Amino acid sequence: MGQVPSELKSTKFSDSKSTPSPACLCAAPTGEVFVGVDMLGSLGKGPGKGKIIRLIDKDGDGIADEQTVYANIDNPRGLIALGKKLLVLHTVIPESTGKLTGMHLSVLEDSNWDGVADGDPKKLISDISPPKHNQDRGADHTTNGIRMGIDGWVYIAVGDFGIHGAKGTDGTELTMLGGGVVRVRPDGSEMEVYTHGLRNIYDVAIDPFMNIFTRGNTNDGGGWNVRFIHHIQSGEYGYPMLFKNFTNEIIPALDDLGGGSGTGAMFLQEPGWPEKYNNIAIMCDWGRSQLIIHRLQPDGASFTQEPENFIRLHQITDVDTDASGRLYAGAWAGAGYKGSPDKGWVERIVPKNWVYKPFIGTEKRKDSELVKLLLSESSTARLAASQELINRPNVAKSVFNLAKNQSAPLHSRVASIFTYKQMVGNKAASPLSGLIKDESIREWVFRALTDRKTQLAGVNKEMLIPGLSDPNPRVKIAAAVSLGRLGDKSAASELLAVSKPPGIEEKAKSPAAPPAFQTKAFKGYKTVPVSVDVSDFKEIYLTVTDGGDGDGEDHAAWFNPVFVKSNGDQIKLSSLKWKSAKSGWGKIGFGISATGKPLANGKRKSQPDGLGTHANSVIIYDVPKGVKLFKANVGLASTSKAKGKIQFIVSKSAPSIAGTSSSKEGPHAKPNPQILLPHVAVKALIDLKAIEACIDAVDGPYSRGAMWALKMIHDEKAVEGLINKYQSASSEKSRPGILATLIRLYQIEAPYDGSWWWSTRPDTRGPYYKPIRWEASEKIASFVKSIWDSGKHRAVIAANNAKTRSEIEGIDNSKIADSPKKPQGPIVDLSAIARTKGQVGKMSIEDVILAIGDVKGDPKKGEILFTKQGCIACHTVSPDQSPKGPYMGQVGAILSRDQIAESILKPNASISQGFATVSLLTKDEKSMVGFITAETADSVEMRDISGKAYSYKVSNIKSRTELKISMMPAGLANSLSIEEFSSLLSYLESKKG
Repeated sequence: MGQVPSELKSTKFSDSKSTPSPACLCAAPTGEVFVGVDMLGSLGKGPGKGKIIRLIDKDGDGIADEQTVYANIDNPRGLIALGKKLLVLHTVIPESTGKLTGMHLSVLEDSNWDGVADGDPKKLISDISPPKHNQDRGADHTTNGIRMGIDGWVYIAVGDFGIHGAKGTDGTELTMLGGGVVRVRPDGSEMEVYTHGLRNIYDVAIDPFMNIFTRGNTNDGGGWNVRFIHHIQSGEYGYPMLFKNFTNEIIPALDDLGGGSGTGAMFLQEPGWPEKYNNIAIMCDWGRSQLIIHRLQPDGASFTQEPENFIRLHQITDVDTDASGRLYAGAWAGAGYKGSPDKGWVERIVPKNWVYKPFIGTEKRKDSELVKLLLSESSTARLAASQELINRPNVAKSVFNLAKNQSAPLHSRVASIFTYKQMVGNKAASPLSGLIKDESIREWVFRALTDRKTQLAGVNKEMLIPGLSDPNPRVKIAAAVSLGRLGDKSAASELLAVSKPPGIEEKAKSPAAPPAFQTKAFKGYKTVPVSVDVSDFKEIYLTVTDGGDGDGEDHAAWFNPVFVKSNGDQIKLSSLKWKSAKSGWGKIGFGISATGKPLANGKRKSQPDGLGTHANSVIIYDVPKGVKLFKANVGLASTSKAKGKIQFIVSKSAPSIAGTSSSKEGPHAKPNPQILLPHVAVKALIDLKAIEACIDAVDGPYSRGAMWALKMIHDEKAVEGLINKYQSASSEKSRPGILATLIRLYQIEAPYDGSWWWSTRPDTRGPYYKPIRWEASEKIASFVKSIWDSGKHRAVIAANNAKTRSEIEGIDNSKIADSPKKPQGPIVDLSAIARTKGQVGKMSIEDVILAIGDVKGDPKKGEILFTKQGCIACHTVSPDQSPKGPYMGQVGAILSRDQIAESILKPNASISQGFATVSLLTKDEKSMVGFITAETADSVEMRDISGKAYSYKVSNIKSRTELKISMMPAGLANSLSIEEFSSLLSYLESKKG
């Protein structure tokens, strides 16, 4: 059973015999509870493992008295009860083939209310998630929860499998690369993207004022951290292409909450609940087994938040309330990644002083009762009344009068505005526009006016434009979004006036562009001579980067590096003290290689004055006075085995090697209310395709917003306009920005065909995931190259060419190193460790679990054992370390002590997400078994059982098979005593992120 605050009480509403593996649930306002049983879980496959159970508690004692199998349906992942209809998000796995054919949003109906759906589900949206990824992996990063807002839209949480070729009942089609929130009308029409750029969101919480929240997560190199997100309509949240290196273009999440796994979500507003537990966003965290409150405080047009543990329930999956105020929560309870017929239940939670009062169905109520119900303190009751009132248009005037009533609660007025709009459709514009003068409801009037693009009759920009200068920042956002939805390009000038991003204009970071010297990436033991004029250098940067082979053998060296004075005298660098020296792995020093062994070149000749290092590294020296040249030979050290690909750069300032996975992460989870209005204004300009207005604004006061919009509009008119604007610009000030915009437009995202997915470790370099060239690429390249050849703005061209990975031909520093290699790390013989028998190895797993309960253990000793037992070969504990296998820096916040112990003793029982064992076969018949550590559209990086890293080109992979075993061998703790094993567990238990 769950652990609830003292003011609440909980009962087991249904047990594992009735509702095993509850993936989702919903409650009808009248108290019927629908539970989506999914005995495939996230990774299981096959037909006949899903169903929807309807439960009824007739006497209000907290235990279901009646149950029926409402429908047999595969992978139920989201449910909404609407009268006698039930919306369901589900897959289809035919018995005949056992292979998933699609995921759909459908509707079921129980016209006689006997607890059994009348027939097969009718599709509202087909293919809401690409079949291939659900077939390959199971339904884990797929489309999940659904919830209806008071505006009558169904909001859908789309995981980062994305969407390809989804189709609504009105023929609307949608393809979306990556995750976000999509919405649709309850009849399956008018499907559209609400927000984009999220990873693995599972459900949405919607408050009475149409604020939408999710708990998504992200793999940013240090683990899978939960991010709390406030969704602003039209917003781009950046995962994975923008959230690390282009954060000035995204709306950031409100917070990074550490490790966990967000699942169900809702906004709780029900009378009878204690004040401190009412009017709150509550979110399930499956990994932490917690229902979490997010305490919200207004922050401009958005919020700040503070999380607070609320209810502990074993692997909680979903929550919902009925209109009597009963909260229902599903517990997965150890049903595993593939579901279980024997585990899981549903609990009912209510305040201790709660008294059951049956809620009468809305279809049985009089018109006047329904209007009065919009005044209810229950958000569930208001939504039920709103949906019934839509079918009674004769009451529209009464609903509108409630919207006008300034003494009514704000949540009731908002409900009335959206209900009225749904009741009268296109006839709503004139009456609603009369409410704009009421500042207390202006935001929602703007939203309702343009809420449906099929119902814009009578709406004009003059109604909306004053909102852009409203003192309320939320009204400004609503006005900007509405102008974008209205479709009137003549509003572009007003949108441009609010599109300027906050802060000063970002200056191009100016490496010596091009570098004074730069090799091409090369392999083998050859050496390359370097002779660079450094007479105007104050500092010299000696940079080594790599070609991304990931083989850990790129031990580099600057052989015999010297400064040469004008008179020919030489100063050995070995006689000077460097200013700074940083390397991705290993040692830096004279006469030693990165491994610490004596330095020698490829011919095994000793190099006592050579400077040994490892890619990636940057070594900085002050240049002595009177020096004219820097000279050296560069190449691989003898310890390298000549497999590593290497590149050497000499420059007078930090070189531009942006666009690599080592680039510093931006603030993707920190509130930034100042960006919101410019962001949605720019998105509106993009939606309007306001090319001419944006081009005209370049070189003027609104130039920054205009170019922000233009770099997202891949249209030849935009390119031509930018080139012309560069040539006619009144000053040099705007020309760098124009060049940066053109370079960004050089490539475009390849059309998404649903055949591939970026896996659990996507390429975060950005700004595109699969960049390709398009019709205007050649024109852009020709123009940029002409400016480069003229010697102007080379720093800007080089920096942007690097950051966007454009590789425009003829730009000297366009050959950017591929993803820099992570440190190779220690090579460990795990099988030898596993063969050693100690106390743990001689006991049954059950006995070990019992024994560790009586022994506390020493975390400091456990830290030593973490290295000794080979854990460091595949695991890291700090976000500053280069990622390898499953991240242990927050394992104590996610797993209990016993669960950590079981994962070590029985590694095959629960394989960490993203670390399944993979067998690769290349086209040249080389094979490799390991786990994937990084993956881009072009390459795959792996580690084997010893921790050694490898890299393979995607084009050279013949086959890729996911095995059902863990890379972690059983028995790694066999040699330990119980006290030692307890110490290791105590160390891991202390890692809470």
